[in-house]
Amino acid sequence: MLRKMAFLLALALITATVIPAAAGFAKDAPVAFDSTAAEEEGYWYSRYNLGNLVMRSGLGEPFMPEMEMMQAMMQAVDANPDDGDTVMPPTNPALLQAVYASGDPHYTVKLDVNDFATQRWDPESFDTTITTRAMGWTIIKENEWAKQFHVDNHFGTIEDDFGAQWRFVGMVMNASSKMQLHYALTNLKNEDGLFANSDGEVDYAGNWVMLEALSDVGATLGAEALPHSETNRYHNPDQSAMFLGAADMLFGALSDRQPEGVEEYSLAIQALAWYAANSADEANVSAALDKIAEFGTALASQETATATENAFAIRGLVEAYRLTDDSAYLDAAAAAFDALAADYNADTGIFDSQNAYTIDNVAAIMGALNSLKFYGGDAVDQTVVEDLFTNFFLNAVNKSGLQQSVPPIPVAKGEFEQDEPPIFYGYPDIPKPPMAGGEFGIAPVFATEVTWDGSAWSVTDGNFDSAGAMHASNEFIWFHNDEVNGFPELP
Repeated sequence: MLRKMAFLLALALITATVIPAAAGFAKDAPVAFDSTAAEEEGYWYSRYNLGNLVMRSGLGEPFMPEMEMMQAMMQAVDANPDDGDTVMPPTNPALLQAVYASGDPHYTVKLDVNDFATQRWDPESFDTTITTRAMGWTIIKENEWAKQFHVDNHFGTIEDDFGAQWRFVGMVMNASSKMQLHYALTNLKNEDGLFANSDGEVDYAGNWVMLEALSDVGATLGAEALPHSETNRYHNPDQSAMFLGAADMLFGALSDRQPEGVEEYSLAIQALAWYAANSADEANVSAALDKIAEFGTALASQETATATENAFAIRGLVEAYRLTDDSAYLDAAAAAFDALAADYNADTGIFDSQNAYTIDNVAAIMGALNSLKFYGGDAVDQTVVEDLFTNFFLNAVNKSGLQQSVPPIPVAKGEFEQDEPPIFYGYPDIPKPPMAGGEFGIAPVFATEVTWDGSAWSVTDGNFDSAGAMHASNEFIWFHNDEVNGFPELP
């Protein structure tokens, strides 16, 4: 008991750390970093990373919608363009039909926030491999943000005089997710019905992610109305049936697959949850639920050695518990959390089992803690869950340099979105893009890896990893599952 009290006290001291005033912050008003700040920063970091990848960077195969399509999307989000709230399509966007694996996010020319052409990354730095995992996580991210931009009481309806620009961005995200699914179905499927990377490699974990993507987008297109809205501007029953049918086929192709290792078991269970919640094939839903139970039992018996492995175990086991209502999976998740909490070092703000963290590691850890906040209940100590959630985010995302820059508050936001405390939009020590490094600066996106050497953080890989960054961006927007729910429920 004394050890637990000391642990909680140390965490509380870190949580209550007073952050000195910085640019954009009132000089006489230091702020405390708490779980709400972590949740809100997660929301904005998710948005910064997605928008810079799929509209600015050029990191992939481009596509440009026809003008008639753009005009139709503009009309669909704004019933009265004369009300002072007018859609302004961005200048020189770089929309992507396929996403490359990675690239250097340094700008190559002087930044103009109003001209997306100045926000391209150096194509010489690109790993042009198109991976199933990067495609899948990006498609999910676009679809989740399309749903976010469709929340009526947040971004308004087509009759309102605010939010039209972001409702339009939601239309663009919806179109991009469909283009990328079409690309994957046309160019990446092999003769076994699985998706292969552009170099021919089959990544089974990536195939589970793609099953989640097909299920998520298919369900969104098929809904008469989206959550928190009376309408669905993306409604398209034919496209919904096509993508859900493709999910059925991929589920069939994966039917004999036995996952290998904690990570794949976890991703498989998460994907099967989305599939079971959205498939129209009752036999397949039943089979998916059986697999969730089977994989959950296997995952509970897997050995874990690092914080990341414990996190993947928690995330998958919580989903197994939610979808089967079998408390044995929650008990196993609680045991994994006990190991995770015992591994945490309140003095350094990280876990003793690992000192280097990729963005994908951070995605897994924050996603696991978030799932326990929502569904762990009394099986875990919620005070410890929240403190770990807050402090790990503070250290591994903010203090480490993982989020490499943040834009000024007026940039990439509607005026109606700019009245929250400044800490919500970005940690004050993180530089603005032009000052983040190099001659012209760095885009406001995640690095691939950060490392704690025992006394200080360093960015040990500053490239942008598309799969990991989009995985994290999904987990971060799901901090707000009251608006966009990342934990699908059976009908």
